[in-house]
Amino acid sequence: MRASLQIFVTMCLVSSACAEAPGSTYHALPALREALAPLGLEVEPVSDAAANLAWQAPARDCPQVLRLSASYTPAQMHEQDSVSWLALGRDADHDDHVADGVAIPAGETAALELYYRGLRAERRGQVRDASASAAFYGPAAPTAACMPRTWDPMEDAFALGWPLLPARTVAVDEHWNGLRVEGKCNRSPCVDPQTGGGGPDNHHRACISMPWRERLAGVYEIAGQRVALVESHWDDGHEGQGIETDRMTLVSLDHGRPLWSRTRVNHRFPQPTADRSFAPVVRTWELQALDACAGALPQLGVAIDADARAAIDDALAQLADAETLRRADARARRENPDDGTVRLPSP
Repeated sequence: MRASLQIFVTMCLVSSACAEAPGSTYHALPALREALAPLGLEVEPVSDAAANLAWQAPARDCPQVLRLSASYTPAQMHEQDSVSWLALGRDADHDDHVADGVAIPAGETAALELYYRGLRAERRGQVRDASASAAFYGPAAPTAACMPRTWDPMEDAFALGWPLLPARTVAVDEHWNGLRVEGKCNRSPCVDPQTGGGGPDNHHRACISMPWRERLAGVYEIAGQRVALVESHWDDGHEGQGIETDRMTLVSLDHGRPLWSRTRVNHRFPQPTADRSFAPVVRTWELQALDACAGALPQLGVAIDADARAAIDDALAQLADAETLRRADARARRENPDDGTVRLPSP
């Protein structure tokens, strides 16, 4: 089946019969234009019937900076709307031989370093190691698809902002399995969606989550740059009753990076709200690439205000001085050791 698909893709790339954009490209266009309207971007369909979907590593001389925002409807008791910043660059201490400006070769991994500041790390931020292949950025949270709020914002960012790519040529409207969804997300498939209860009456339910389902919706042009729209879906099997998550991600085909991504988690199991009641929640998470590197949104005409510019500059400076932050964190742990022991008060 795959061999036949590859033959079709190759014929389409050289045949005038594929000069008209595929129907899927036009079908996804209105929703994409609506989503990008706040950024002032003009999107036009192109006739490409296929695209090579593979991630590249950040260039060694140009770390990437991404704005991460999360909002909740209705307002939540235990989580507020937030804006965070993530800077991502190559780890200079690891010579991985992965070249800049091309897809990461099969079987190779690029060593990365990230600096994050925002939700859960507001004061000083945090530095972590990360890695990338042609298909995957991580570590990625296996629960990001189902949670009404974030557990680990950095792992959530990789899970939501970088869909698993096939690292090959993909036809428009082709589907593939994405990242596994596991952990706490395996709970909701087990329960009655009406009551949230389990027990013997629900032993017939499959207590395992499906993976993300990915699709190349179309290829478009924005300000002269070719981008691919990858649409993603996950649900817990309770159609219209449980948890459903949908995502749109724009991938720069020339630069192998996400430009913009939006995930909406429709969590119908009631959550504690800011008014001290319980209600279903819709969590909206968005990534915007706002650095000065090739392929980022500013290269397409998106304006950067003074506050965003200051946050970008700070994230880049902190990433460049990541070792200082690592030493400070290590010193803080030595001075305030926490071995996880629960200490009860004396009688």
